[in-house]
Amino acid sequence: MKNKFLGVGWKSKIILKRATAYISINKLVVDGCCLEKGQELYSYLAEDKKGRKIIITYLDGKKKAKS
Repeated sequence: MKNKFLGVGWKSKIILKRATAYISINKLVVDGCCLEKGQELYSYLAEDKKGRKIIITYLDGKKKAKS
């Protein structure tokens, strides 16, 4: 998997509520991608080339294409 970084980055804090943990997305990203409250996004746990854990989130609301 090759990633292309688009120059936007942010730091998120983990929010714990009961049995679920949340992270935030920068509002500029939400506005720029026309995301709306309640919209469902698909996220996947992955590893980069160095073995670091990453989360891939598709902001178009579609599932990952099968490879």
